[in-house]
Amino acid sequence: MTNKNRNMSDSSEEEDLSRFREAVDTTFVKFINDSKNQTPGHSEKNDKPRSERYLEESTHYNDIKVPDELQNRIGAKVSALIAKNIEFINIEGSKIKKRKIKGGVKLFKNSECFLSCEEVKDTDTELHNMKSKKIHKHKKRQVDKNIEELSEIDKVNAVAVSGEHVLSKEDTKYWKSRRKEKIFKYKSSGKSKVLVAIE
Repeated sequence: MTNKNRNMSDSSEEEDLSRFREAVDTTFVKFINDSKNQTPGHSEKNDKPRSERYLEESTHYNDIKVPDELQNRIGAKVSALIAKNIEFINIEGSKIKKRKIKGGVKLFKNSECFLSCEEVKDTDTELHNMKSKKIHKHKKRQVDKNIEELSEIDKVNAVAVSGEHVLSKEDTKYWKSRRKEKIFKYKSSGKSKVLVAIE
């Protein structure tokens, strides 16, 4: 039985090898052998055309490869046509004048003036602001004249509150009293985070 298995495995291996040989590209193997035989200093010359990606001189690239004589002849004919059909004139910018538009849109039928897209200058607000600044400066000068330099004791006395004033509850007499609703109190039971109401 082992012989039979061995024969079957040998035949299957032979079939696999034959399939593998059919699938293998022999040119790849030849290329590897050729590269091993070549010396690193010796290499074949490439017959590729010179790359024109980076030109030494910046020139116009010509795909069609038209000879210079033909280019000159065509250029002369095009120049003659342009000179014959087109007239060049010099334009001076200083002579251009802006003309005023006569007419426009009236707000009402009987209005005498036309509407303008320019914003109207608000003189009323400017006058008001100037007057208020003058009044503010005048008041500030009067206040500055009335204020005398206070000593440190006077400044502390102006800010300090006496104990009698606090006990009189003068500042808190208009506060609302606490609502008479039931207040709930809670406590945690042991290590858990559950709260239990206390009654």
